[in-house]
Amino acid sequence: MLNNSKLIIVCCAVLSLCCVQATSPPQFLKDINGYRSACKSIGWEPKQDCAVYNVVAFHANLNSHLINLEPNATIKFGNVQLNKGNGYDPNTGIFTAPEDGVYSFAWSFLSKVGGTVYLAAVIDNADHAHTCIENQQSSYISASGHLLYELKEGNKVWLRTYHVPATFIHSGYYSYFSGSKINSL
Repeated sequence: MLNNSKLIIVCCAVLSLCCVQATSPPQFLKDINGYRSACKSIGWEPKQDCAVYNVVAFHANLNSHLINLEPNATIKFGNVQLNKGNGYDPNTGIFTAPEDGVYSFAWSFLSKVGGTVYLAAVIDNADHAHTCIENQQSSYISASGHLLYELKEGNKVWLRTYHVPATFIHSGYYSYFSGSKINSL
């Protein structure tokens, strides 16, 4: 019987929403709150409210070639193409999570003949992913990496060199760092 009651209430709410007559904004809000109360009273609540969610995403690439970077150098991607949520700082090369969530990060870099580059994806001073090119033999070659991680507000993410000096990283759209929040906690 309880399941039928739930179905009847949900159907009435849907029909009421489909056949809404023009009302004043205060009356509309009162009606919506009434539907929400009815749903809540039967134990059903939507996973998300009708609110606008903030987008957190950035994408940046290198302004100029990087040559002979010592190990532990932070890569500063200065040409910012997207920075929703203002989490990425091109002056430091560091992304700071503006809010809790699961984040996805991607990066790619291009090197040339003889090039050696070891890059680490770092979260709060701890390496979480490595990519590398060692003694590159063709004209140019790229390497890419990807990291999914649950961050708390204020966690910091960046790319840095490690192991040996990075001999050459090509600038422009060939070498980039990007990230986005894919889920709220």
